[in-house]
Amino acid sequence: MDFKKSLKNPAEAFDSPQAVFDHPDLSNQQKIELLQQWRYDELETEVADQENMGGDKPDKLGEINNLLLELEDKS
Repeated sequence: MDFKKSLKNPAEAFDSPQAVFDHPDLSNQQKIELLQQWRYDELETEVADQENMGGDKPDKLGEINNLLLELEDKS
């Protein structure tokens, strides 16, 4: 897995935020960075959706935020 490539689009590199959290080869810091990027991407999509510019996507923000809290508690 190429971390830098995955960081550009975590949703493309991983099936779910949980897959990032569970990945055995990533450090906690790398997981946090990936999930923070995924959260940013989701927020951008939410803004586009509110402006009727995007399609329907499942809401992952709650899941991402919960996983980030758990990782930050471990750090």
